[in-house]
Amino acid sequence: MLFLTAASIGICVGMMRSAFSIAFIAVLITATFALATAVSPGPASFFNLLIAVLGYNAGLIAFLAGLFVLDTRREA
Repeated sequence: MLFLTAASIGICVGMMRSAFSIAFIAVLITATFALATAVSPGPASFFNLLIAVLGYNAGLIAFLAGLFVLDTRREA
């Protein structure tokens, strides 16, 4: 579920086509994890952060791949 949520965030941010937004959301994902780790009474798993970052990147890549496919279909 975490991967799919991060991937959908990546797709939505990619639709904005703003480099600042893409970088800002990446920082916000890490900052949110850091804040949750600091506030949590128990140990935190960095594996969840890895899943979120990979999902975010996968969403951005999926959006770019979709743009590429649409562009090549438009030319043909």
